[in-house]
Parts: sequence; C-alpha cells; structure tokens
Amino acid sequence: MQGNQELLKGLSVVSLEQALSMPYCTYRLALKGANVTRLEALQGDPNRYVGFPLGDEHAMNSQFLCVNAGKQSMSLNLADKRGQQLLWEMVDKIPADIFCTNQLPKNYSKLGISYEILSLIKPDIIWVGLTGFGPERSEPAYDPIIQAMAGIMDVTGESDRDPLMAGVPIADLEAGNQAYAAIMEALYKRSITGKGSRIDISMLQCTVSLLSTKLTNFEFGEPVGRNGNRHRFFAPVNTYPTEDGYVIIAAGNDRQWALLVANPEFAMLNTHEYSKNRGRIQDIERLDQNLRKITSSMKTEKVIKICKESGIPVAKIAALNEIMADSEMRKNMSRAKDPVSGYEITLPSDPVAQPSGDGIVQFPPRLGEHNEEVLMKVLGYSTEEYKGLRETKVIG
Repeated sequence: MQGNQELLKGLSVVSLEQALSMPYCTYRLALKGANVTRLEALQGDPNRYVGFPLGDEHAMNSQFLCVNAGKQSMSLNLADKRGQQLLWEMVDKIPADIFCTNQLPKNYSKLGISYEILSLIKPDIIWVGLTGFGPERSEPAYDPIIQAMAGIMDVTGESDRDPLMAGVPIADLEAGNQAYAAIMEALYKRSITGKGSRIDISMLQCTVSLLSTKLTNFEFGEPVGRNGNRHRFFAPVNTYPTEDGYVIIAAGNDRQWALLVANPEFAMLNTHEYSKNRGRIQDIERLDQNLRKITSSMKTEKVIKICKESGIPVAKIAALNEIMADSEMRKNMSRAKDPVSGYEITLPSDPVAQPSGDGIVQFPPRLGEHNEEVLMKVLGYSTEEYKGLRETKVIG
C-alpha cells in the first residue's frame, strides 16, 4: 500500500483485544501501516465464533474478519505469570509504541497489563484502556446497553413506537474512533515532549458526545424525543415510498421548497400555507401524507431526477447489495485474500484514506498464527523453549 496508508509505518502496537470496539481502533491503525499484534486468550476472541464461518473453518467467522485484517495474532495465557513475562518481553523487544486493551479495569494488574507496569518497561509507551464506563468501574458493557444508557435509543425511532437501537453498533464504533483520535494526539505529544501517555476511553462518554444537538435543545427547554426520520426544525425532511423503493428528501429552506413545488408533480402542495417552513412544520402530518401519495406514484429514478434538477437534496435508500455493487463505493473499500482458501473478502477501508494504493490488506489472522514468529524471531526463543511453552499452555 502507498500514500497515507503508510503514515504509521514503523509504529508497533500490542493489543489485548476482543469483540469490536478496540479491534476497530487497531484495524484503523493497521490500515495506516502500523504493525499490530493482537493478543488473545488461548480459546480466542469470542467474536471469532460469531456470524458466518469461513468455509468449514473453526474460529474464523464474519464478526471477527470485519475488523482484524492487517494484524498478527498471538494466543497467550496471561493468567500464567510466564505469559505475562512474554508480554513484557514483547513490549520491551518489539518494542511497543502503543499498548491497547478493552479488558475490564479490575483485570489490569491481575493480567500484568496496567499502565504502571508497562510504563516501567517502556517509559514513553502510549497506553490505551477502552472500557464501558471509565477506569473506576469494572462492569461489562455491550453496544446495546451503552446505546440505551447514553440516550441514543430514546431519540431513535417513531414517537409512538418503542425505542430503537441504531442499525449499526455506533457505541462500539464511536469508542474505537475516539480511541484512534486520542492515539494520534498522544503520538503528536510524544513527538514534541518525548513522553508517553495513559488514555482512558469510556464507551458511555463517547456515545453521549454524539447527542450534541439534542443536549443543547434540551437545555433550551425543547422537548427531545423520537422523531422518526423527520427533522425537528426543517420540513419536509423524511423518507418517502416510491413505486419501487424509498427516497429521502431534505428541503432545508424555503427556497428549496419553492423549487420543489414548482414541478408539476408537486404543484398541489404549492400553497401560501406551506411557503414558509413554520407552516410546513405545523402541518407536518398532512404534508408528509400528501408527499407520500405523490412519490408513491413514481419510480425512484424519476423522483430523484425531479429533485436533483430542482436542486433539492435527495437520495435513494440504498440496500447493502447495491452499495457492494457500486463501483465508486467499492473503489474506496479494502480487500483481503486468504492465502489458505483463496477466499477474498471486502472490508471497510480507512474512512479518510486518499485514493492511492491498491486497497489490498493482509487477511485476518488465524488464532495464534504468529506465535512462532513473535517468540522465536522477535524474542529469540529456541525451538525447545517454544515447544515447552505450548506444552504447558502458556501459548496456544
């Protein structure tokens, strides 16, 4: 890979990670060229067994594959003091610029991964702990729980229906993004001061931060709740059915509305009452009902053509199969080919990547695939020592 896909080349990351939040962060680091070694328990990351399998293979399922390309895997028993010693040697001899974990805080000292321990080995290390609620609480957290606690579900869905989760695990992904951003800040700090950092990321705080507009409106006394696909302050903004699908139309001001209703298909809505946004908001139920009648009589392509030619923001509600078939979308995705099975998977790319390089990344690793390479080539263990560690289940 080329260009900004190599910006972090030469940086080494050791990450005791599982599930989605931290693996997503380190996946982004790997896409930028960082050397990422993920540490897993002997039984492996639970996400290895979730989703659809890679052929008949064990422990290579879709929920794991999606965020672990470009990494190495080492299976290590950190409940054993010898496993902790191996980790400390890795931090020292690789050496690790960054250590990441999404273990519960109560396990930091028990597993030998605390900032206090690792910074003694490498004083300028950037240590990142991603947890549900910060370093003072050791409660497990899953994306749906965080979405509920952070208020996301309360503002998602229709006003007269049950609260809904977002369609993607935004609490996990946002925490991973914030961890990635914090690492960039810490790298910049270290480049100036030579000092490492301890970074604690709370999934709950990261997710609450997404409520910026909602929180401000609440402070001003506005009712904040579920509003479906409508906008609280602009109309019409909503999804509308067509003969063959759905579109979303977003008329953000009175000028755009006037341009829309100047079209014969929408002329029935060209009234004085609706000429100003306030009038449209006040009569939003009837307005949306009439818009649905109009759009449902046309093909999606025609609705989009009318809106675009009039300068009205509009989009088709795209299905995943359409996104995967879109050549422009695929051009900005990554691909990884399994050297064992020959199977190729399409993966999300770095969202801020420049259009350079071929988009090819190393296939996600098998459990413990790089044990031998790390122990013998990096740490200098002999064949007999390596076998002994396997036999005593210090490594997998």
